[in-house]
Amino acid sequence: MKEETTLEDKQGSYTLSKSGDIAILRLGKDFLFESINLSIANHLFDVVELISQSNEIKVLVILNCQDKIGCEEYIHFCRQSISAEVDHKSILRMCNIFDRLILEIIRLNKLVIHADRGEVIPLFLNISLACDYRIVSTHTTFKKPYFALEMLPPGGGVFFLCNLLGYSKTKQLLMSEKEVSASEALEIGFVDQVVPDNKLEETAIQTAQDWTRRSTGSLIGIKRLLNFSIKDLTDYLQFESGEFLKTIGVS
Repeated sequence: MKEETTLEDKQGSYTLSKSGDIAILRLGKDFLFESINLSIANHLFDVVELISQSNEIKVLVILNCQDKIGCEEYIHFCRQSISAEVDHKSILRMCNIFDRLILEIIRLNKLVIHADRGEVIPLFLNISLACDYRIVSTHTTFKKPYFALEMLPPGGGVFFLCNLLGYSKTKQLLMSEKEVSASEALEIGFVDQVVPDNKLEETAIQTAQDWTRRSTGSLIGIKRLLNFSIKDLTDYLQFESGEFLKTIGVS
């Protein structure tokens, strides 16, 4: 029997709660690795579908855990996966699940706010880039583990950043080994707001409440127009996946 999914849902890797017409999805500490479990991933996609179908929900807020998987843990996982041929499936499954989640967020007929803190690796940045508004805390740092791994940054980051910043700025950003601070990310333009660490969740929910007081029909319509070019994202992700496979030695 399929487990029932509701707008109040608690799993090991995430929790979903409802506050008025706002859904709040809190990603857990080990979400990155636990998402490899297909039953967990499929349940999460059921949650996203439920939010999409709900007439009660106008805005989704996604909150990342401060103690989530960071750069060194991600590098260790990828190196282990690449060194053991049988484990290639783990890293590929993780990337495929994040690709699907990113597409689901883009297509979601709700406004989506993403709030993050601490170390941010490209997969989490790309979830953020798929959202409609991005808030980070003061001590957030955007990492670039793909240089240490001699891999590509998966999850559509190049596509999103090119659309957001243009070719030249994206090339400069991604080809530099320098990590990016919260203030630099705001100046570059791929986050919308930087707040103190202890104000992150409050600010995200307040922003969502402000949006619910506007015409969400108009806002979602604008979202669709802004995302018109995203129809090419699926093709891009397929191409990116092929290039990614080359860097880990899978032909």
